[in-house]
Amino acid sequence: PAVKTIQDCWVMVMLKRAMLLLVAALLATASCTSIDDHGGVPNDASNAAAAANTKALEDTLQQANGSDKVALVPAGKSYYVFNVESSGLRGVRLQIDGALLASDNMSAWPNGSSNNTYTYAALSLYDCHDLTLTGDGVFDGQGYVWWWEVILFHVDNRPHLVAMDECTNVTIENLKFVNSPQFHLRLSGMKGLHVRNVTIYVDIEGQREMLQKANLYNAALDIPTFPLNTDGIDPSGVDVLIEDINIQNFDDAVAVKPMHSGGRYSNCSQNMLIRNAHVKYGVGMTIGSVSPNVRHNCVRNITFENVHFDSPLKGIYIKTDPGDSGDGEIDNITYRNISMSSALWYPIWIGPQQQKQPGTKGTGCSFLYPVVDECPTQPRVSISNVQLIDVSSTGGWSLPGVLLCNSTRPCTGFRFHNVTSSGAFLLQRDYVCKNIQGTVESCDPKPDCFG
Repeated sequence: PAVKTIQDCWVMVMLKRAMLLLVAALLATASCTSIDDHGGVPNDASNAAAAANTKALEDTLQQANGSDKVALVPAGKSYYVFNVESSGLRGVRLQIDGALLASDNMSAWPNGSSNNTYTYAALSLYDCHDLTLTGDGVFDGQGYVWWWEVILFHVDNRPHLVAMDECTNVTIENLKFVNSPQFHLRLSGMKGLHVRNVTIYVDIEGQREMLQKANLYNAALDIPTFPLNTDGIDPSGVDVLIEDINIQNFDDAVAVKPMHSGGRYSNCSQNMLIRNAHVKYGVGMTIGSVSPNVRHNCVRNITFENVHFDSPLKGIYIKTDPGDSGDGEIDNITYRNISMSSALWYPIWIGPQQQKQPGTKGTGCSFLYPVVDECPTQPRVSISNVQLIDVSSTGGWSLPGVLLCNSTRPCTGFRFHNVTSSGAFLLQRDYVCKNIQGTVESCDPKPDCFG
């Protein structure tokens, strides 16, 4: 039943995709309005130019929404912007063939979005329908100065790169998103989303240089530890297909966020397929984090398949979050045909989120678990019917994985089939495994706590 549900989701998304292709073909004959037509100032990083470009792109989108349908950022030019905001777009294609860059002058940015409807981002889109974001260009968040602010001063008011809220029938394709101050693509409350053939990149070498200058670089590990929360793609909603993606970001590659009964199009993030991905220096194809909520947080019917990780901190990652009121569920999650090489920390982690950003108390789960035995589990969020099928990890450094569920609310309906893990395993050669009910088939090593 789980596979059928995901297949049905895929068919629906592909049918919508076919409709959008037809619309795109019709749009190809439509007129186009360019940011240059509305006062855009290319190749100028000044605050005045960024302010002008912000208004120019907003005006371009509104002009496209009225008649032209295609809003163009032309090739061969770079446009610096602050927080571009638009809502109510219908049948618009935003074509980025040049470069959009988020201004890195933090003091000139507003403290938040101009309207509480919008999510704080370099590009915020709300209540849009039949929207395509495409082109041969790049969207650069210039995140370095924002990351430094968090590292040195524990001040975190970073914008996302792209934020969409409550949009339907959206396609994002062919673009490159780099160095976001925070999330690259935050796509919340969506219905009918197709992300394909995108690249997300965070400059690991640039991070290393930052840490060296601040005497924070760990030469023994030879890996960067910042920035924080530069997630790749964070969707919530219903009927989502994400495919053919390449991500290097040192945080969650794809993180499915929960929804609750307050959702416009769904009361649960569900019916999603994420497939055909290559991830380097990532922190997982992720569910969560999911905290309890009085309106019942929910993630269900999600499949990840055909994913390869190079040097991940985490590969398979399902995480709950602290909370003392309400409840939540994580149900019917499948990882199929997943490979990992040279996992730096945990190839598999199912349990509480490990997080402690500068200036915060964190979630209570130590980054050094199980060496430091501090990782309280969450009894208010159920985790059930998780399948790992044909999963392999080679060259791991620490241990095969952590499977950590609550003693009063065990994880149920788990199935591990042909899950193998090998490597130096400097901490231990078997799983940390607690409070799980399920079956194990053809696994090496075998989790020893499945009842």
